Amino acid sequence: MAIEVNLEKYGHKKKGFLGFSWTAFFFNFFVPLFRLDFIGFLIFISPYLIIAVMVSFILITGVNDENTILVSSVISLILKLISRLVLPFFYNKMYTKKLLRQGYLPPEDDDYSNALLKGNRYLEYTNKELLDKEKMERYRLIIEEYENERKKDNTTIIIVFSLIALLVVLFFFMASF
Repeated sequence: MAIEVNLEKYGHKKKGFLGFSWTAFFFNFFVPLFRLDFIGFLIFISPYLIIAVMVSFILITGVNDENTILVSSVISLILKLISRLVLPFFYNKMYTKKLLRQGYLPPEDDDYSNALLKGNRYLEYTNKELLDKEKMERYRLIIEEYENERKKDNTTIIIVFSLIALLVVLFFFMASF
């Protein structure tokens, strides 16, 4: 589960996210679409557009060569895997950094969001914060809790991907008979 951080700009509030994007894993390009993130949407949808162009090219040219169809199938599979399995690891970081570049910042009194963004090097610590030992201790505890949660999440990701791989192997094994 991704960790939410509060961000605001001129009173307008948005949520930033840290960690693996389970929503992007399951719902793919709909996530940036619902977050109104046009660039993220283009990144997620581009593998499917490339596949559509390849298939259209093969259909229009009437290529019936086995090698061409095999190569296009392998390329399609690789692009789909990138979109489904690789992008969820990076999307939340990409989205949150985009919000920070746009000027959204965590509220001053939100130690949780500040600690996570500064502890993960999205933002820099201020000199005032570095001198405040109490605040730095609170930040340290929040970051430790976050890292423990990430370890649990990483274990879940490994289990889910292992189960998917096992199901694929079983499917191909059963299909070979």
